[in-house]
Amino acid sequence: MKSIRIKDLEIVEQERQQEELAEKNTVAVLVQLAIENQKKDMMIAQLMQTVANLNIEITKLKGGISK
Repeated sequence: MKSIRIKDLEIVEQERQQEELAEKNTVAVLVQLAIENQKKDMMIAQLMQTVANLNIEITKLKGGISK
């Protein structure tokens, strides 16, 4: 009877460790996705600024803004 209990405890412990590992992996993936999203957001902001600057230069070349 004790050997069955010990085996059950071992199985429960293995399952707990597997669940913990799966949770850590999920968290790691979510963190990586958040970082990638921030990088993309920064790149989009930079591209928007570049487009705005180019639009100003185009307007200047057309004679719309004098500096």
